[in-house]
Amino acid sequence: MECLEFRRAAGADPTHLSTDARAHRDACPRCAEYLRQTLVLDEKVLAALRVPVPDRESSVGPPSGAMPPLVDRRRWFALAASIIAGVAVGSLLWVGGPRESLAQEVVEHMTHEPDAMATVNPADPSHVEEVLERGGIRLRPDVGTVSYASTCPFRGGKVPHLVVQTDAGPVTVMVLRNEKVAAPVRFDEQGYSGTIMPAGPGSIAVIGTAHANLDQVAERVLEAVEWSRD
Repeated sequence: MECLEFRRAAGADPTHLSTDARAHRDACPRCAEYLRQTLVLDEKVLAALRVPVPDRESSVGPPSGAMPPLVDRRRWFALAASIIAGVAVGSLLWVGGPRESLAQEVVEHMTHEPDAMATVNPADPSHVEEVLERGGIRLRPDVGTVSYASTCPFRGGKVPHLVVQTDAGPVTVMVLRNEKVAAPVRFDEQGYSGTIMPAGPGSIAVIGTAHANLDQVAERVLEAVEWSRD
């Protein structure tokens, strides 16, 4: 089991892991920490939901139609505000979550192939052509020297994973045909900087070393990729 599979399983039901998931947890410290944080968050949510309900007979309230005392009104206003804030935060997480998750999974994929960025010599042209053809793309030669090319599993599919030598140093290019983003997504984590840009039917991720300025490189890559099929 890979890290991405584990995190999907843990996110769906962290308290009932399969045998494979438990084995991965025991072997991967980062995923074990991810599971711990997930369980802590679940417990906090459950604790927040365990609000005691006052006994109806013992509760004393104002007569029907009367305005509640000022203190009670303030409590109701505070409760209403907290509900609205919770809905707003939930909406932001719902909208922002998939974008952040895609960037995190791109970085996670990079950590599984750390040697790819260290390649320097040109990759076998026939192998590069095979990877590009399998991904349904062509690459203009002015993009730079391709030193690494592979067809990699990603989110249940197969995507071209390239390393291109540029003036800014080696950059990784992942062509994500099935992953749409509405606007460029920038990220900087785990020693990598990158951007995911809308392109063709999906998107393209360009990743470099931490804090690298990839704007010009990303534009060049975007212009160099030609989609041979939609």
